[in-house]
Amino acid sequence: MKKTLFAGIVTAMSALSLFVGQSAQADQTIYRLYNKQNGEHLYTTDKNEKDVLFTQHGWGYEGEAWYAPDPGQGSPVYRLYNAGLQNHLYTTDTNEVKVLTSKYGWTLDNNGQPVFYSGGSAKIYRVYNQNLRGLHHWTTDENEYSVLPRHGWQQEGVKLYGNRVGVPIQTQYYQYSPVASQPTPPSQSTGSAQTSQPAQGNNQLPSTIPSGSATIANTESNHTIEADVALTGSGTGYHAKLVMAAPDAAVSFGLQFDTAAVAPYTGKTAFLIENIGSNNVGGQYYHRANYLASLNTTYRLMLTLQKDGSYVGYVNGTEVVRGRNAVLADRSDIYLRVEGAARKTGDSITAHFSAIKLKQHGIYTERRWPATPQFNIANGILTKIDGVQVRNTASDTRTINNNVVFTGTLTGLPQYADWDTAGYYDKVSGLIQFIN
Repeated sequence: MKKTLFAGIVTAMSALSLFVGQSAQADQTIYRLYNKQNGEHLYTTDKNEKDVLFTQHGWGYEGEAWYAPDPGQGSPVYRLYNAGLQNHLYTTDTNEVKVLTSKYGWTLDNNGQPVFYSGGSAKIYRVYNQNLRGLHHWTTDENEYSVLPRHGWQQEGVKLYGNRVGVPIQTQYYQYSPVASQPTPPSQSTGSAQTSQPAQGNNQLPSTIPSGSATIANTESNHTIEADVALTGSGTGYHAKLVMAAPDAAVSFGLQFDTAAVAPYTGKTAFLIENIGSNNVGGQYYHRANYLASLNTTYRLMLTLQKDGSYVGYVNGTEVVRGRNAVLADRSDIYLRVEGAARKTGDSITAHFSAIKLKQHGIYTERRWPATPQFNIANGILTKIDGVQVRNTASDTRTINNNVVFTGTLTGLPQYADWDTAGYYDKVSGLIQFIN
């Protein structure tokens, strides 16, 4: 879910803005990758792009999808990206390119140049899923094309052609340790592999987290937020997060329930990191712990940030997720927050934060911190500090003695919009910002 970092500053959705290269050869290999965090497949001829996404950004590699004609032979294929929908689209239709880029918020990848070409006798089918942020998927597999409608996908026919069909493989990932998110080099063993379909996956994540001993007092960091956090709600999505934000970057960690999440988190509650490296396309990533959470259950959550931008998320004293945000390194303008949000109009939330402890600039003292609700808007989500509802103004700044609760039913978004829709990222939350 996207949010305003400060008033008037809205984060951009993640995108893949890596340059897509071309090489002159009889055939061009189209590599297929899969992003299990948002359910998207990506197709590229650029081996470097493929390798970077696979080894550094958690994408699964699914082999050679098909072989495209040599550059200049056949119809040019353009790749577009929609930051609000978090989707890519491949098309040979220049009118479609014109309409989408001029009216609907899409941008052209590869500086507007073709990413590869369409031509030959191998058929490439396209399917569409309105319920998964309008995702499109392309496949040469007629069986896959016939099966996907059972999972909510609509068939759109043959949209591209290739010289010949490629060599697909089971989805392969860089191996992850039980601490989630940052990829580590693969071992010499074959490791684990799974076959990915859009919005499909392994649903057997554990929900029991080993107890640990990490606390704000014994864990070194530059900034830390620690709190007892509980989440409940109704509807399609809601979350409760600890947040560290600068004007142009942020990292957050907390509980998120989302019916639109990619499997195995669909309709379940996850321990989620949102890592925002910039407000530009390509600057935001999700990381989820390899555990499932429960609603209406109190967890002791802790988020730490080091001077070099490295962050760690803890649940009940146990490290569950880690990563790095280089933009947050050596910053003096990082502010600590807690936040509750709902996904769509009509979704309800109660996010409860208590026993809040804070460390800023390496200094931790056991004291009560003042906090301001002034960055909130009238959106149906109310903010309560120590049981008293506060207004969304600086004059209602007060010291928190016991707890913060965000509760209510989200209003104000059109029916088509949710917390991932461009223009509405900052309209779905209740938050308070601590004042040092």
